[in-house]
Amino acid sequence: MKFTKSPLTIEQQICLLKDRGMAIEDEALAAHYLKHLNYYRLCAYWLPFEQDHANHHFRDGTSFQAVLNLYIFDRELRLLCLIPSI
Repeated sequence: MKFTKSPLTIEQQICLLKDRGMAIEDEALAAHYLKHLNYYRLCAYWLPFEQDHANHHFRDGTSFQAVLNLYIFDRELRLLCLIPSI
């Protein structure tokens, strides 16, 4: 199977998100999380913020920080649910 999309650098991923309407106040923070968590892992958390799923354009006011907060909340909730009772 051939892949049709070329890989993007972290900087290109940030530009793509901005072009689609996501506000990114701290690019260094965004770069850190895109590098360590992965674009596609975070993608699941920004889907609810998309206005147009076909073109992946975000609703007005969507910020990287809001997406990150949703990811962190979900991660902490999953960890709480998976801790076995002693």
